Parts: sequence; C-alpha cells; structure tokens
Amino acid sequence: MRASKIRIFLAACFALGLMAACTPFSYAGRNTGFYNESGPMLFYPVTDNIELTGKDYLEFRWWRVDMPWTDRFIFKLYKGYNTTADNLIFKQDYSAWDYPIKLPVSRFEVGQVYTWVIVQVFDNGRKSDKSFSSFKITKK
Repeated sequence: MRASKIRIFLAACFALGLMAACTPFSYAGRNTGFYNESGPMLFYPVTDNIELTGKDYLEFRWWRVDMPWTDRFIFKLYKGYNTTADNLIFKQDYSAWDYPIKLPVSRFEVGQVYTWVIVQVFDNGRKSDKSFSSFKITKK
C-alpha cells in the first residue's frame, strides 16, 4: 500500500513538473514567452495639433512594458507621413531607462507633419513590432 502512494505522489510531481515546463511564463499584456513583441503603445504626440509655444522641447512618451527584459529603444523621426530613408531626419538608440525622449523645438517647423517610430529591443536581441504616429505642428 505504501508503494502505491509513493507511485501516485511521484506521478503527480512528474505531471506538475511537466505542466510547469510546458507553460510559458505569462500574464496580461504578454503574448510570447517573456517578451511582448507587439509594438509599444504611444501616448504623446499622437494628434494633429501640437503647440510648442513657450516650450524648449517636444516630449515623446509611450507605454513601457517588459522593462526588466528591455535592452534599448530605437527612435526615428521622419518629416511627413512616409517612413522612408529619404524622409528620415533623426535616428537614435536610447537605453531602456532614457524616458521620455525630448527633442528641441528648433528641430520642428510650424505647419509641418512629422511621423515618429519606436521599436523596443529586448535583451536577447529580439525586436518588437514598430509603433508609429504622425502629428502636425500648429504653433511654435
């Protein structure tokens, strides 16, 4: 009788261990293992009426998830709506902890549309999808 209880206990431990090994670490907001590969959710600027009156810089903000596994962010700024190399006016990698990104207002022209792109790069080298949004400078 004792041997059957030991076998049941060992079988239960094996089953629990197998389930734990086959289940990816996850919680709300994660979609593949340890990394959220969908692009970051953008907060600002995301509208067509950005006023820079009295400001020294324009701040770029987004929802930062998976920070313990993030190596850096790739930030790009384009003039116009097209995100092609011809329209790229600024590109820089920022560490995971450089937040928010601030660019001087002298970089922007009134009436001009800009598109910003952000990609999250994880510590294993994988990249998220790119997130992007266009905005228009209405006053400076």
